Amino acid sequence: MDRTSPEVLAAVVAAEIAEAHHLDIDDTNLDSLAARIEAALRRMARAEREACAAVCLERVAMWESTEARSTIAEPLRAESRARCNEAQVIADAIRNGAGGVSAPGA
Repeated sequence: MDRTSPEVLAAVVAAEIAEAHHLDIDDTNLDSLAARIEAALRRMARAEREACAAVCLERVAMWESTEARSTIAEPLRAESRARCNEAQVIADAIRNGAGGVSAPGA
């Protein structure tokens, strides 16, 4: 899947806003607007990734708890361990921005 970078998307949005509102904005101010839009997009993407990673970490805790129960049979304990590991890997991938957008300095 092709993705449009936040930088390109922000530039397009800034230009569309200027055109839609018939604003006479010079290139410097248009670039400044685009930079602010880009920063906002990156912050929002980072916050969404953190929220998704938090869901994965909740799953990690649930599977760890399941594995720790003394009443769980060994085959289910192994399954719980595998699911716990998978949830942790997914959380790490999401947090590290696998596949995409990251906030500056993040």
